[in-house]
Parts: sequence; structure tokens; C-alpha cells
Amino acid sequence: MADLAVWPTDGADGSVSSEARWRKMARLWVPAGVDQTRGALLVPALIAGPAITVQPGGAWLDGHFAELAAAATIPASANGLLVVRFTPADNHAELLYRDAATTPTQTDPTWELPIGLMTAGALADRRAFANGATPTAVTAAAMKLNYPAPPDGFQCITLDDGRVYTRRVAGFTHPVVGAVPANRWECWTTYAATKTTDANGIFSITAGDLNLTGIISVQGSTGWDASASPFMFTGTMRYASQTLWQGRAHGTTNVTGTGTVGAKVNFATVIYVQAFGYVT
Repeated sequence: MADLAVWPTDGADGSVSSEARWRKMARLWVPAGVDQTRGALLVPALIAGPAITVQPGGAWLDGHFAELAAAATIPASANGLLVVRFTPADNHAELLYRDAATTPTQTDPTWELPIGLMTAGALADRRAFANGATPTAVTAAAMKLNYPAPPDGFQCITLDDGRVYTRRVAGFTHPVVGAVPANRWECWTTYAATKTTDANGIFSITAGDLNLTGIISVQGSTGWDASASPFMFTGTMRYASQTLWQGRAHGTTNVTGTGTVGAKVNFATVIYVQAFGYVT
């Protein structure tokens, strides 16, 4: 038999409360992030100086909670990172601007939650929000900055596009697309756009079109010719690389689909796809 340490209990060792024990439990209750239930959500805004104003609000910081009771203004520079920093050694939390920094420090002695990132004099919102088991982030960039090394299966929703990302730690070899990298965020997404086919009736869908780093799978179809007779046509998809998939449009010479079938060349068409891919 081997005994385990257990807490809290109403007697013995488990009745001894400590900050370290609290943190071990509380960091599992909710991921680090801005509290969406109170205050003005620590909204950052750039003003002359340059400086960054931050509205009141609260935040979970790796098992601890900190609150800004009134709006604050923090001097900034052209490039740097605004964070909420918690240092348990001196029991202190503060809004801090780190000149020239681009990533937060997230260790037991120093835990930082990103609020805003300055790049060439422009401010980008980098907040993530603590919402129970599944946090949200304003963008995928904010998600990656706030959660640089989460456990396998960790999920986050991005507010700008509504995607649900799942963190996958291990890489694998896909039978079609080959080696898929480790430490990626996977998601499904949809895409609709006008594409023009080439002389062979081929159009391209890039990872950049989908705001992804790589594409693992694409399913989709094309629409119809809205500029002339409503000739119906379909599309087939093929893999070229993890950053490029291609489709070929095939059409008929009448709307009923009973005419001659052929590739639709040099032709602008609306495409509709559902894709599975990742960001790193």
C-alpha cells in the first residue's frame, strides 16, 4: 500500500491549507483568462504617448484570481506586450508592460496573462476569457499566446470566427497528406468564395484562404454560372500539398444536366467547402 497526499480534509495533513495546494486545485477549475462575468473585461485601448488604457475587470491567473477595480493607464512603446503578472513570492499582481516582449512568462514563480500586443505602434487585442472548462479568445493569435503549451485535447473557441480548436500534442503521418506536425491546434471550418478556373478548369484553395497553417482534408462543391445561362456544374477536389488543394469544375450545356459535360475553363465560380486543418 502507498499513501497519497489528499486535501482538503477535516483532519490530519489534509486540513492544512496552503497557497501551493490551493493553486494545484484551482488551476484545474478554470483555465487562465479574463473573467467574463464582471467589470469591463480588461479591454485595452491605445492612446497618445503611446500608452494603453485598460478597463476594470478580473482575471484567473493559474489558479489565483486578480481584480482591477478602476481603469488604469500603462505607458507603452512601439513594440511590446501588456500582461497581468502574478508573482506568488510577494503575493502581488499588476498590469505590466514588457518592452520588446512578444510572449508571456508562464511559470510557477511568474505567471503572465496577455492583454495586448504592440507591433510597430499598433495595438492588437490578445485577451483570452475564462468560461468554465472551455475558454474563448478574441483571435487564434490570442489563443496561441495565452495557451502556448496546453495539454492534449485542450479546447478553445475563437470569437472572431467561431471556430472550436483542439490542441493535439503528438504528430502523425496521414496516408494522403503525409507528416502532420506536433503541437498543433486542429479545427473544422467552412469557406465560400469566388474562384476562377485556369485553362484546364482547375481552381486552387490555399491554407491562407482558410486562415490555417495546413489543410488535412477538404470537401466541397462549386456553384453555377450566374453571368450567363444557369449552367449547372460540380467540382472534384485533390490534394497538392498541406498548403494547397485544387478543384476542377465540370459543367453541362443546359440547366437540366443532360447536355455535354466538360471542364469549365477560365471561369469564375462560387465554391463552397468544408475543411479540416490546423494552425501552429
